[in-house]
Amino acid sequence: MKYDTIIIGAGVIGASTAYHLKRLSPKKKILVVEKNDKVAVGNTSKSAALYRNLFSSRTSQVLANSSISYYESIADKIGLKELGYFWMLSREDYQRSKSGLNKLDENRDRFEILSVKEIPENLKVNTSKSKEFSEVECILYGHRCGSLSAIKLARYYATQFQKLGGEIQVHVEIKNINLTQKNRFYPPWSDVNIESITDQNGVNYASENYIFATGAWTNSLLVPYGIASQIYPQKRQMFTLRIKPDQIAFDIKKRIPILVLPSGGVYIKPVLQNSLIMVGCANELGNPYQMNVYPPDAEEGYFKNVIEPVLNHYFPQLEDYSLFSKWAGYYAYYWPDKNPVVEKVSNIQWVSGTSGSGIMKADAIGRIAAARSLDLKEVELYDETKFLVADLSLKKRKVDIEELII
Repeated sequence: MKYDTIIIGAGVIGASTAYHLKRLSPKKKILVVEKNDKVAVGNTSKSAALYRNLFSSRTSQVLANSSISYYESIADKIGLKELGYFWMLSREDYQRSKSGLNKLDENRDRFEILSVKEIPENLKVNTSKSKEFSEVECILYGHRCGSLSAIKLARYYATQFQKLGGEIQVHVEIKNINLTQKNRFYPPWSDVNIESITDQNGVNYASENYIFATGAWTNSLLVPYGIASQIYPQKRQMFTLRIKPDQIAFDIKKRIPILVLPSGGVYIKPVLQNSLIMVGCANELGNPYQMNVYPPDAEEGYFKNVIEPVLNHYFPQLEDYSLFSKWAGYYAYYWPDKNPVVEKVSNIQWVSGTSGSGIMKADAIGRIAAARSLDLKEVELYDETKFLVADLSLKKRKVDIEELII
């Protein structure tokens, strides 16, 4: 059976792209194939599933704000909780971030800068400096930030796609991409494209167009066929700790926000009703851009050497906690500016490089990828913002560098 478009990958980006493409072109026959047995059980399910609107670059602001607006409209279906971000900045962080902070508007972006004296006492955070760790100079308190269920979001898109007549097939792992030329010689004047793809069972799937929403696997899939996607995988690890009640017990405007600590990019998502905290770290140097194994293991040694020392400094009252669970996944980085890539060569398109912010920008990315598939120059996002599709391409790329980085 031949399709108009085949989308490879049913994570949150693939599902969003499929839904918006079917919405914009209801008569097109669209198939989504997924190597796992369900939608959103790959790296999407390994995400911390946090979102924020606090970005300095216009690119990130547009992608995140329009996506968050859409998520807020379906909040009850995706487990969205506006918890807020309690982003602790050292003196050096604050000076470095001033340019980015000046690009925000307190009323529009719903944030405030709190002094150390305004930190709730029952948070019990140590704000002093040590030999290794920075002091807490101030707090960037973002209100339009929080968490959602990445799995529910991806499956919501998938369900809406199927209601419109889209088709999803699972247990389909692409083993071969079949180009129109049958040998290894491809003259530059010939029209080379994908004729079909072959799965692990030898079944061929033919289509007019192919969209690779394959995240961390994008480069390894496309490089053998002469496409340099410039997407690189990097391992990210998460740990859930069971703590004693009241060790981190606070209520800021009746919310328990996500905490971002000033050293090492360590962040904490409290789940205090269950006496749990979820912790992760956004380290890069020394963390290779490669995928060794899948699924990757979360390493207790990483927690002990990278995360635990930071926790012990800023929250010395945390004692007798135990490791409740751990997991790891891969972010798909576009290294130069860490913004998404939506590019197309012949009948081959890829949408990837979300660089750890795929959940919070997935709706906008899906709309832009769908528009690129239809060769539209401009797309209207959920909040009616107009976005030039080529701005996320490689050849005509136009993005702003982000200055507010965790």
